[in-house]
Amino acid sequence: MDTARVAALAAEPGPAAARGPDAVVLVLPLALIAAAVLVVLYRRRHGPHSPPYRTVPELWDGVPTAPPARAAQDRATATRTLDSRARAWLLRLDDAVLRRREQVRAARAQAGDAAVGPHVAAVEDAAGEAARALRLWHRLDDPALRRNEPERRKLLQDITDRCSAALGRLAAVGGSLAAARGLPADAEGALAAARERQRALGERVRRAEEVCDRLGRDYAPAALAPVRGHPEAAAERSAMADDLLSAAGRAVEAGDRRRAADAIQDAEAAIGQAEVLADGVDRWRDELARADTALAEAVRVTQGDVLAAPGLPPVREDSGRAEAALAAVGEDLAPGRRDPFGGLRRLADGGTPLAHALAPGRDRGTRNRRARVLLDEALLTATAELGAARDLVTTHRGEVGSEARAKLAEAAHRLARARALAPHDAATALPFAWHADALAREARVAASRDAGALA
Repeated sequence: MDTARVAALAAEPGPAAARGPDAVVLVLPLALIAAAVLVVLYRRRHGPHSPPYRTVPELWDGVPTAPPARAAQDRATATRTLDSRARAWLLRLDDAVLRRREQVRAARAQAGDAAVGPHVAAVEDAAGEAARALRLWHRLDDPALRRNEPERRKLLQDITDRCSAALGRLAAVGGSLAAARGLPADAEGALAAARERQRALGERVRRAEEVCDRLGRDYAPAALAPVRGHPEAAAERSAMADDLLSAAGRAVEAGDRRRAADAIQDAEAAIGQAEVLADGVDRWRDELARADTALAEAVRVTQGDVLAAPGLPPVREDSGRAEAALAAVGEDLAPGRRDPFGGLRRLADGGTPLAHALAPGRDRGTRNRRARVLLDEALLTATAELGAARDLVTTHRGEVGSEARAKLAEAAHRLARARALAPHDAATALPFAWHADALAREARVAASRDAGALA
């Protein structure tokens, strides 16, 4: 490399240096002018009062603001208002469904299935919407939702919207139901049919009284709690129906068919409720008999688990609980003390942990059979309890509030889940059945409390 030539090139002045200090003197004023232009353009675009950081508070714009405590109080008031509105719509829809079902049943008996087909579909649609709304209401008991006001208000508004829409659809087909059975024109025919139902009802109420007396000699008071008072309540509704049918007869004689039709439908509602109560006693008698059989099988299976349990510390406590449950059930087998549903629940609580502890040492078939026995017992108790709670809500709906109805709807949902899972996976279905039974009992107790009946 020619180092001498490179050094000579490096020593030559460049273009800027060739221009000298005059170029620098010219560039500085131009840069200042450009900066000033940019500042003017920025201020013109954003305004003179938009500094990047505010150093003084904005003037009050005239809009009042509440203090935090007052704002929280206003939100709570709004939630309570929504709560009351949603509760009212919920009860209106559920009552309308129950009443329309009674009317459809009476119309079918008089006019046949074809005449009430569209009304059956409308009632089932409204019933499904009511069940969904009631389950949403049940969700409001979740502690997390109690603290979450926005989500709570959202659910309450959803309940209101669902119920109002369903009531509108139900009302749209309501007027034609009376016409389907010839009311008010054929008030005489409807009155004759209602009187026939009323005559048959008297015998059913007397039979319910006899059944309750007989069951009372064999079973403990707790075993009869779900149907306690049913015969008396049925007799009261039968007497009410007598008065309404007499009023309907007078209206027919006076030529006031519309008033007669209204009285007839009210009488049919009272008769229908009395029938539900009387039939509930007969059904409970049959369910107690099935529970007796199931309890005997549960005792046998639990005793087998106790005998199969080795005397090792891991299962000693579970075995002791199962033995205690067996002893308690054995004490309640004497006449007048029997409570088969209570015994099934006691054995489920005391014997299930032992069955689970023994499961790893058993073959698959034995495990499945044990799970199936537990599930059958749980389905039996849940189904019986749900039916009793539903009868109570149906026949005392004027007094029963939203809590009992919401628990009943959630219990029905969980029981349906258990039944759907039962053919394929008894172990997974079992918790749903247990929860359905617990919710149905809570619903019945709440309904009894609302109605002033003994739980």
